[in-house]
Amino acid sequence: MSKMNDGLFHILVVRASCPRWRLILMLLQLESGNHIHCKGLEVISCRAYRLEPLSYNSYNDIDGELVEDGVIQAHMMPRGAQFFAGKVD
Repeated sequence: MSKMNDGLFHILVVRASCPRWRLILMLLQLESGNHIHCKGLEVISCRAYRLEPLSYNSYNDIDGELVEDGVIQAHMMPRGAQFFAGKVD
């Protein structure tokens, strides 16, 4: 199971061959974390990545946001963010 401070990106890849009904089931299981066990989903854990589109006019989506065509890359920065949470009444 991933944690906020594990120092890794967890990239979820859903191939075009995945049926829509299976994609809907994955989305419904996101909150519980059970989506990672769904057939048709590939999870890649890494410290850095570079995504290069296979063709022009590709559809790039990161965290639900549409991204321009082109190369996308990122690397993990140790202690790059701090999170604080208070008690919710």
